[in-house]
Amino acid sequence: MMLTLFADSCLLVCALLLAGQSYRNGEQRAHTASFVISLAAAFIAIASLGTLVVEARNQDLQTLQRILDNLAFYAALPLLGTALLSQAWQLDWSRAGWGRWLLALFALFELMRRSELGNLYSQIVTAATLGLIIVSLIRLQQPMQRYIGLLALVPLTPALLIFSQGSLMPEYYSTRDYAFSLALGLLMLAWQQRYNPSS
Repeated sequence: MMLTLFADSCLLVCALLLAGQSYRNGEQRAHTASFVISLAAAFIAIASLGTLVVEARNQDLQTLQRILDNLAFYAALPLLGTALLSQAWQLDWSRAGWGRWLLALFALFELMRRSELGNLYSQIVTAATLGLIIVSLIRLQQPMQRYIGLLALVPLTPALLIFSQGSLMPEYYSTRDYAFSLALGLLMLAWQQRYNPSS
């Protein structure tokens, strides 16, 4: 129990660090993708905070926590991957475009849920997010950025493909290991954002 609380606390702190650094980048460089990274990290932080403070003693609280977890997984992760891709390839979408993409993610989640394809969709989300992050690394010109990005892949890969709810190996699913691995990955991404030269 204590290790789970520690992992969720680490995830909260690391998500807030990424949100703060990306938000500063967005203000300094007027790059919309940085604000989107900040928003995605904030979604993850909110879900982590909910895990720490919401005691699921009744059905309403359980529903609230499920909503927060779904927001962090099905909206924040794809947003993070696409924003990192946009940032690396300098594809500066408008805020309206990002808003439409977020609405599309909500609609796609609901469609898959109603079609009872939730497990398959979870696996697609994790694989696609990891793929987007890898593709974004290909474009990075600054060696330090690329090096830190490769370091971020070390914890992000097992977090997404092994420990998450979209695990390709469901027998290894673990909320504690997912939270801790994702926290390390987000910490590396926050460090990488300090070297982001996007304009």
